[in-house]
Amino acid sequence: MNHLRRTLLQGGTALMLSPKLLAQSYPSKPINFIVPQPAGGDADAFCRLLQGAMQEYLGQPLVIDNRGGAAGNIGTAAGAKALADGHTLTFVNQGTMAFNPHLYANPGYSVEQLAPVSHLASVDLIICVYPSVKANNLSELIGLARKSPGSINYGSAGSGSANHLAGEMLKRMAGIDLTHVPFKGGGAAIASALGGQIESIVAFPLAVLPHIRAGKLRALAVTGAQRSQALPEVPTVAESGVKGYEFSSWFGLVLPQHTPTQIIQKINAAALHALKNPLTIERLNAGLTRAVGSTPAEFAQLIQRENLEWSKLIKQLNIKLD
Repeated sequence: MNHLRRTLLQGGTALMLSPKLLAQSYPSKPINFIVPQPAGGDADAFCRLLQGAMQEYLGQPLVIDNRGGAAGNIGTAAGAKALADGHTLTFVNQGTMAFNPHLYANPGYSVEQLAPVSHLASVDLIICVYPSVKANNLSELIGLARKSPGSINYGSAGSGSANHLAGEMLKRMAGIDLTHVPFKGGGAAIASALGGQIESIVAFPLAVLPHIRAGKLRALAVTGAQRSQALPEVPTVAESGVKGYEFSSWFGLVLPQHTPTQIIQKINAAALHALKNPLTIERLNAGLTRAVGSTPAEFAQLIQRENLEWSKLIKQLNIKLD
């Protein structure tokens, strides 16, 4: 019996430890940081921006684990099924937490399997075109689309992504027909737009702004309620003639359900520490991204509210992905 007890104490898993003991020793090894999108896109850029300050606070490396595919379902499902010991953290966004549960009959996870940690940031998207497209503003692009329905395409980070939903909202509210071209991540969509393979793109700013400033893409409009300080000359979609249009996306962090409260609080504190970093704030502001930071309870309320709103909107947009 004593031999068995020693074996359990020396080689037992985290599940054999009490939540209190687990929290006291946390983190005891590098933390796997699942990003459910490919490397090189907006989500990857955002997470790498937080990585340094968070691992400094936690005292252990934060290892970025890009698991793209199925509009974020693959990576999010892996995060939901991970051991609830705090050593697997998952980046989530509006798509994985509010869109996919209503777009897919079986995304591979449920929102209830994930413990909210923090609402990290909110961000407006940018509608861009390849420089050869004969549209200097969104009104002109809409005019081209009306003259030749379906002839203009727009790229997104994938079916069911925030980029996709923002584009579909534009189509519906402007009364135009654009052809959606989904890619396996935002990086691939941007690369195709830069090469002129697609005429337009709905993109997150962190990854696309350098190309706009270099003149490789032309920004036509931002999707939020107000113009951005980073691009004050670019009007909103609503200002461009699509009255009532407003779309902002958001990012956050989650852990597997049943993760001890003390660990959730420690990850939350690390995230808030990273968001207060002056360099992080500067980079986010330059990328049209607003740092938020929240308690786990506040993030849970946002997720619940967004689920209710998007379940209705997705039905109105008549989008189903399986």
